[in-house]
Amino acid sequence: MNYKYAHILYREDDFLTPKRATFDHRTKTGFMTTWSIEHSSELLEHKYWNCLSAFGLESSTRRKISFERKHSDANLLYFKYELEVPEALEGYFDPTTLEVISKSLSLRETTEEVYKMLKDYEQGELRFNDRRFSSWLAGKVEKLQINDSEKNELENSLIKYVETIVGRVLWTVYNGDLPRMGKDLSSMVYLYTEMLDLTASK
Repeated sequence: MNYKYAHILYREDDFLTPKRATFDHRTKTGFMTTWSIEHSSELLEHKYWNCLSAFGLESSTRRKISFERKHSDANLLYFKYELEVPEALEGYFDPTTLEVISKSLSLRETTEEVYKMLKDYEQGELRFNDRRFSSWLAGKVEKLQINDSEKNELENSLIKYVETIVGRVLWTVYNGDLPRMGKDLSSMVYLYTEMLDLTASK
């Protein structure tokens, strides 16, 4: 179990924390182990819950969960879920690129910095001939205590990640709606982090 993840189920004034939760991004299903039979019964009785998931202090997301049935183990439940962010984001998940970046940098900070540059460009504070991107890229890489080969790999991965956000996520997923994408940044980072961990565990 990865203790960096926390999940809170809630509906109206009811709150529950599962012992363990696993999400399958391909089928939008999962299973959850509760702390007691009473908790399992309560979740099944009301069926529909919201779930707030967080990865440390890095990122968080919300899902709508529908509990389907109970396993022969009284504390194990199966469920279906819906994301609060567009499912199309999952199509731009690149495990190789994200693994390289997350080994050396905070994915949350990196994503927020890319968004800030996009926002400044939209507001006319950044020009095409501005050296800010190259300076940002050099600053992300140069101070790290890694060898030249790793720096080169990280630089290439950062360029690819920025190209994905700017050229694909913003326009294909959000139709150029930068404020809407900004509201989903934490959820996007959480989604990619969770998918990366699940890929690594296979």
